[in-house]
Amino acid sequence: MPIFGKIPVVVALGGGGARGLAHLGVLEVLEEAKVPIDAVVGISAGALVGAIYSLEPDARALTRRTLAFMNSEEFRNDVFMRVMFGGGGESEQNAFQSIISGLRRGIRFTSLIRKASILDASRLREVIREFVGEHTFDDLKIPFAVPTLDLGPPREVVLSEGSLLEAVTASCSIPGFFPPVERDGMLLADCGVIGSVPVVQARAMIKGALVIAVDLSRELEVIDSVERGWDSILRCQAIAGRKLNELALTKADVVINPAVGERRWGDFSDLETIVECGREGARQSVEGIHKRLSGVLARLRRRNL
Repeated sequence: MPIFGKIPVVVALGGGGARGLAHLGVLEVLEEAKVPIDAVVGISAGALVGAIYSLEPDARALTRRTLAFMNSEEFRNDVFMRVMFGGGGESEQNAFQSIISGLRRGIRFTSLIRKASILDASRLREVIREFVGEHTFDDLKIPFAVPTLDLGPPREVVLSEGSLLEAVTASCSIPGFFPPVERDGMLLADCGVIGSVPVVQARAMIKGALVIAVDLSRELEVIDSVERGWDSILRCQAIAGRKLNELALTKADVVINPAVGERRWGDFSDLETIVECGREGARQSVEGIHKRLSGVLARLRRRNL
């Protein structure tokens, strides 16, 4: 509940691969504009950014550290990174197509049939550990939650306790490409397939809070034909995800849309430009955020008269 006239704010950070760097710019501007961030909920790339921000809520410092790592030789020369995030000039529609493009260049696709996943989770965990270490949710300075998908009984599971590394890894574990994270009898994976921006979960974090959603999803291209069956499957998956995302965003108080929609999921070139897109998107929304906060506060004051 609001305390001493302060309206709590929860920020919902969506997924988007490389586009997730725009979250850094959004958080910078919210801090500069004195918008309170009382809790964060994140999916996939948003889970990673949300975790490290909640550990140390200093967006500018976070941006410096993140860009330094991603511009390092270690990141640029990593084979895992090249498969997962880079390469190719084709216009992929989503994360699945981006990964498949890499797989065709370096990994036998038949692994998807023979094994639980195409890629091993160990390298993914190592990359995430670079950012979150071995911290737990108890170490956070602001509340944070990670929605995941339990592949056992079909349900959503929101993680807010225990290992941060485990929670973020689960949120980044795209079904089929990484194995689900086993935890307390559950098989947890990325829940982006049922909604890429966790607005509903953010709404549940703090009763009466203002929810700011950061949407990094791409507009779907209009196509004239479908040449392969696999393309039809991916197209339907993309359309379903887009519709679910649009429905979720209607429940947010403010939606920030950084202009990164044309950037591919795995395009990590010109990183500062991605961050700047986040800053600009947030600047365009700051006035609206303050108006919403003022409006809610005024209604509460009238109600208490």
